[in-house]
Amino acid sequence: MKFVMKFYRQTLGKISTNYRKSDNWMSMRNMEIFNQLSSAQSDKTEKSNRIAADKCIKNPKLLNDIATGFLSADKKLQSDCIEVFTMVSENHPDLIVPLADKILPLLKNKETKTRWEAVHTLSFIADKIPEIICSILPDLQELIKKDKSAIVRDYTVDTVANFAKFDKDSSEKAFGILKMALDLWNEKHAKQVFQGFSNILDNKPAYKTDIGKITRPYLDAKKKVVVKEAKKIIKRIEKQG
Repeated sequence: MKFVMKFYRQTLGKISTNYRKSDNWMSMRNMEIFNQLSSAQSDKTEKSNRIAADKCIKNPKLLNDIATGFLSADKKLQSDCIEVFTMVSENHPDLIVPLADKILPLLKNKETKTRWEAVHTLSFIADKIPEIICSILPDLQELIKKDKSAIVRDYTVDTVANFAKFDKDSSEKAFGILKMALDLWNEKHAKQVFQGFSNILDNKPAYKTDIGKITRPYLDAKKKVVVKEAKKIIKRIEKQG
């Protein structure tokens, strides 16, 4: 009897270990968090995703499970998962930084919401992952130039603007792209561009002449928010002398 019980425990232990290591077990674990997301809950709001994001903040290991959803063929699941990343990155960017590379393929996703959540997430961590952002600057330029979604373009300009915070080199690389965004879209993304210019002035004060010339015409812009940001830039430049 003792032999039988010992054999049973050893066999059960092996089965249990193999089961935990199996892809099926991983799928079951992923499904647990996936089933809590908005689309699975038939929740047309972001409430369910917000609850999932809070759980990920408390238990960051769940973010690895959420990231597997980026590879799903389920478009709604993809969108939910990257929205969770955005929610977490807003106030806890360091939790997302180790998983930043997993976000990049979503920049070319066919679903507009998925693209904007992907680049929105990157905008929150851009100054923390300068090497990654530098490697995808051509892709970000293309989004600014060609993406039909103003929201996607907004967050892409934000990403470049925040990348400019990192150092002098990132500021130099960001300047041309931000200027291009202004040339292409005029006031549409000017607020984000000017915020980027402010970051550039922190690292490259020598750019104040060029930035001043570019910014001054927008003191008479139609959008009040653009005028407000333009005034901040000009006031700062005038203080610097």
